[in-house]
Amino acid sequence: MRTDMHPRGFTFPVPVWVLLLATGLSGCATVGPDYHPPRIAVPTHWSEAPGAVAAADQARLQTWWRTFNDPMLDRLVDRTLANNQDLGIAQARLQQARAERISLAAGLGPTVSAGGSGEALRSSKRLDDGTLGGQSRTWRAGFDSSWELDLFGGTRRAVESADANIDALAHDQHALQVSLLSELAADYAGLRSAQARLVIAHDNIRTLHEGEHLAERAMRQGLGTATDVMQARAERESAEAQPPLLEADIARLSHAIGVLAGGFPGEWRATLAKPAPSLPMVPALPLALPSDVIRRRPDLLADERRLAAATAQIGVAEAARFPHFSIPLSIGTSASLLHDLFSGASLAWSAGAQASQTLYDGGRARAGVTAAQAGMQAAGLAYERDVRLALRDVEDALTGLNSERLRQASLAAAVGDSQRALEGATRLYRQGLSGYLPVLTAQRAANQARDALALSQGDEVRSAIALYKALGAGWQRQAMALDSPGAGQPNAAADE
Repeated sequence: MRTDMHPRGFTFPVPVWVLLLATGLSGCATVGPDYHPPRIAVPTHWSEAPGAVAAADQARLQTWWRTFNDPMLDRLVDRTLANNQDLGIAQARLQQARAERISLAAGLGPTVSAGGSGEALRSSKRLDDGTLGGQSRTWRAGFDSSWELDLFGGTRRAVESADANIDALAHDQHALQVSLLSELAADYAGLRSAQARLVIAHDNIRTLHEGEHLAERAMRQGLGTATDVMQARAERESAEAQPPLLEADIARLSHAIGVLAGGFPGEWRATLAKPAPSLPMVPALPLALPSDVIRRRPDLLADERRLAAATAQIGVAEAARFPHFSIPLSIGTSASLLHDLFSGASLAWSAGAQASQTLYDGGRARAGVTAAQAGMQAAGLAYERDVRLALRDVEDALTGLNSERLRQASLAAAVGDSQRALEGATRLYRQGLSGYLPVLTAQRAANQARDALALSQGDEVRSAIALYKALGAGWQRQAMALDSPGAGQPNAAADE
């Protein structure tokens, strides 16, 4: 067999056995177990929502924060997605893993290098060795290549593991986005709740000021005592201690939001200080089946991909126990005159085959296989554990949401009743038919009920956010374009 080489039209022979060996061995089998996605039997319904569950709207889950109909929250989310440094770090690590995968896959092909040299030599004329002194020049050019054959699939398994790890990193970035957006929304809800409570606290102080003035006037008219005045003053002074605490909470939450949005702590302080109409309204929440959560949550998808990577590592370790084969090939020309460098007569080549096998390594290769098998077992158990924890997250969020709604109904009724009781006590006090203590008691009860209701409303919003997070909502595969080829299809399966 002859293969053409075109620089000056000359030809050179390459041994047929070299090409046949390279072609034949490159298609050999791959050692190690093939990966099969795990199947985990999960409940068919939620214990905290035993009724029928409708299919969740995927588009709605991807942008769940928009269902709160709060333009400021939408603006903060957009800034966070664009500027958050943790998301940028995750993206950089994903790019790094993809580049390392390319470097690893390059080991499946040959390595080719080209070189040339020129040398001038002058021999001594004073040597008594029977030679004649003189000068010579040598020009050389050529190619060297080496191809380590992946006979048992160690490199192919390593690439398979790298692909799975890339998928896992992409899902990790999605999981980070879910976590960051839920943290942002929870901080925002907490801030609006603190602002609502601050308004209630100031209303309470104004009411207590009025009550203090009533007590002073009653004392001057002989209808009250100095004790009533001191009680009213003490109640007002205690109430005035509440706003600084709420203002500190508002400041801390605005600082947290500023950093989450990729800025500095005080960047959003003035913007968020503007009063909001109300707390974000909790929408009707979608609820997926337990098996849907497994297929949607990015942290579980990352676990499943790490299990695939750990399985492929067994093949890498197994291949290390078998012989290694490589084919070195060198083609070059050499001549004394530069213009003869590309003539057929100046051609030289060499080809061969090399094999090596470790005869004794103290059990290192076998231990590598055992370690890889244990790594796969650990990754499988981690996946099963995280599936259960994910389902617990949903159940806990449902529990919190259901209990908060029941609690809020009672608190709303308490606010109405306490307000009516305060109006009645105040009316009796002004008519001189009662002392001031019942008014103070009614005021305290009314303000505590209003504050508890505001807290409950904030907790309801945060419980809704926790449910969205537990369902794996809040990452957009189409918009972010982070997945490697083939990574977009979930590999985990669950028995319903």
